[in-house]
Amino acid sequence: MIDRVSSNQVYRTGIGSILEAQSKLSRIQEQVASGKRIQNPSDDPGAAAEIVRLRSELNRVETYQRTADQAISSLSFEESAVAGAESVLQRARELAVQGANDGALNASDREIIAAEIDGLRDSLLNIGNTRNADGEYIFAGDKVNTAAFSESNGAVTYEGSGGPRLVNIASGIRLQTNDTGATVFQGAAAGNGQFEVSATGSNTGTGVVGATGFDGTFPGTENYTITFSSVGGQLKYAITGSTSGAIGAAQDYVSGEDITFAGATVKIEGAPEAGDTFAVTAGGTQSAFDTLTELSAALRTQGSAAKDAQRATAVGQALQNIDASLGQINKVRTDLGARLNRVDEQISLNASFNFQIESTISKLEDLDFATAVTELNLQLVALEAAQQTYIKTQGISLFNYL
Repeated sequence: MIDRVSSNQVYRTGIGSILEAQSKLSRIQEQVASGKRIQNPSDDPGAAAEIVRLRSELNRVETYQRTADQAISSLSFEESAVAGAESVLQRARELAVQGANDGALNASDREIIAAEIDGLRDSLLNIGNTRNADGEYIFAGDKVNTAAFSESNGAVTYEGSGGPRLVNIASGIRLQTNDTGATVFQGAAAGNGQFEVSATGSNTGTGVVGATGFDGTFPGTENYTITFSSVGGQLKYAITGSTSGAIGAAQDYVSGEDITFAGATVKIEGAPEAGDTFAVTAGGTQSAFDTLTELSAALRTQGSAAKDAQRATAVGQALQNIDASLGQINKVRTDLGARLNRVDEQISLNASFNFQIESTISKLEDLDFATAVTELNLQLVALEAAQQTYIKTQGISLFNYL
């Protein structure tokens, strides 16, 4: 049986073919115009879902990259400030060495040196309260809106937080972006690293503390006092521990000879008087600000041979503490350099990871233009064929043959 095809059905079929060809042509034209193979998730659901996941990962890595760039800026800013502090302390050391030369200086000379030391202390305090371009105090830990140090009646106090700032520069990798002022300026071990020796202000003799040392048996937790006395015309010294009490019997004093006890060695030169004492303070840290304050005060000490001896001991102790502060700053600078290198390496790794993600996304969504142009031409031909077919079928009518 032959089915009858109405003219209306022929027209609808022709129109449908044209619309379908136009839709396919429009889609390929959109792809060519955008350069993207996937215009809608329905074009390739699997690839579209993977692209969404990869773009989320790309955004996350780019966030890490921005954080790493900010870390580079913070660390470089701190490195510059710490270098300035090192220069200040190096100058203070030069002045301390100069001030220790009693024979070549008079009171006026020492006053000039002390005045410069005061200026260096102020400079060091200004460095401690350095702010970055955002107005944040770089040595205040995570209390960036609070000055790291305050000063009252000559005493400098750390006002920042106890911990540094940490940021994520990659998945599972946290980096310290600053150092607290307590670490940089107040974190050096006092004296020789285990103890420091100071002369009592009431001493009347001319004993001066020289070199000190220690071995592995020094406990590091107990303070000691060296006390001088005269027994039968012989100057002697005795050692007393803050918890252990008297250590051994009193020994004859010989200028420049090591005084050894509990793993510690102290050399005292000159002529102490009976009743003079020297304090051996174990452990602890010292503030670079306090060291400069004490050095300035020591340089201004004068009036008698006993005061000169106390000044010599205090200047020597300050010089030892300045060296310790310089060592602490050098340690901080070394650590800063290591962190800067680590960030640089991570930035390179992040950039490489970004490139791999972008390459994968490109493979999934970017258009193959050679194939697309061929498809475009085919769709143009298909549309033209559909249009021509429709035109011809429009002219088919039985009335044309009557």
